[in-house]
Amino acid sequence: METARLRLDPIGLHHLDGFHRIWTNPDATRWATKGTLKTIDQTYAWLSGMLPENRPGSNNYAIFIKNANSDERAVIGVVGVHRIDPTPEIGYILHPAAWGKGYATEAVAAFIQHFWQARPDLDTIEAKVDEENLSSRRILYKCGFVQSETIIGGAERAWLDPPKRNIVIHRLKRT
Repeated sequence: METARLRLDPIGLHHLDGFHRIWTNPDATRWATKGTLKTIDQTYAWLSGMLPENRPGSNNYAIFIKNANSDERAVIGVVGVHRIDPTPEIGYILHPAAWGKGYATEAVAAFIQHFWQARPDLDTIEAKVDEENLSSRRILYKCGFVQSETIIGGAERAWLDPPKRNIVIHRLKRT
């Protein structure tokens, strides 16, 4: 899958090094469910668990910058659906070096278009985002999501203050 600036490849174990670079970065993983990973073994286990053969219904892509110079050819992020039932849930993470350039919005929009084409039987995608993660929420709004509910204390993030976090559910309906 490609956009004007990005290439999205189905994620696989050959993306381990780039995946590890993202998931061991505390800024990238600040809002992530798992927090920051510490070892390559943890990253391998997490990546393996995202593969369709290990998690039916998942559909995840490594994000690359097209036409990048040699310093920028690494995986800059991941986007995809990690579960289908009861409602498909999209997630995404980008390395901080890729922040502020519109890559996340571009990747999410491309993935959603692909997802609708691949899954004509589904009509809603949701995203669960920490209430204070305003950057991620802006990405969702740009891609057409609307806020549908807030779960007070809906997540535990021991590395954040306060550790009990409010989670905002955003939904996008097929048009």
